Amino acid sequence: MTPNRFRAAGLAAALALALAAAAGLAGCTDDGDDWEDDAVAAYVGDTAITEAELDAVADDLRAEIGAEIERELADLADELDEAELAERREQRYGELDQQIAVNRTRTLEMRILTETADRYIAAEGLDPPEVPQTAVDQQAEDLGLSPDSAYVQVVTRFFGTLGVLQANTEPVPPSVADQREVHDHLVADGLTTVPFEQAQPTLDQELLGRPVAMRNLLAEVLERAEVRVSPAYELVYRVPVPIGTGQSWLALPLGGSG
Repeated sequence: MTPNRFRAAGLAAALALALAAAAGLAGCTDDGDDWEDDAVAAYVGDTAITEAELDAVADDLRAEIGAEIERELADLADELDEAELAERREQRYGELDQQIAVNRTRTLEMRILTETADRYIAAEGLDPPEVPQTAVDQQAEDLGLSPDSAYVQVVTRFFGTLGVLQANTEPVPPSVADQREVHDHLVADGLTTVPFEQAQPTLDQELLGRPVAMRNLLAEVLERAEVRVSPAYELVYRVPVPIGTGQSWLALPLGGSG
């Protein structure tokens, strides 16, 4: 997969996750005046997720995709003149900068959810996730990255951990607020023009029950883990809700400046 495909899929592949809801989670935000360490992006209990950790993942991702960009530009050297190559390089690296910023934030989201879920799994005596090399290889192929990529490792670990939680949820009836949220996202993304009142009967437990249950469980997991996020961030994880060939989502605030 080329960087073009990586950006097009963006985190769609990575975060079409089976990958935000319950507004106002207790203990998930922090007043900026009280934030004790600017080198820390978030705390899960007393475990710190540092800015340096996020930078390392972002830098690794930038290096791998940057190398692919340079190969792409080299292949175009005979087709484009110097000015055109310079313009293409500026465009490609500008796009890369934007995607790296998004992926760095998503890395923090995934790290928080993985850390909190690990604690819940241990506390509840559930079987810990297994992350075989085949899963790493598949994730790398999906993202168009090498299996050694730090980002691939984060994503694969995240999927494995959330898979354990998903296996331990049962569908629950969605509230009207849940139904309306899912519908509003479909409308905003141009996936439906059907009014809510007509769509509501189809947004039932069969369709929304598992995503709502997952959203609820993740909210509990976050609260129990005493998550605190730097006010430099405003994190919202999107719990995916497959709708036919499209996808909506339920918002799960993780904390931050909001």
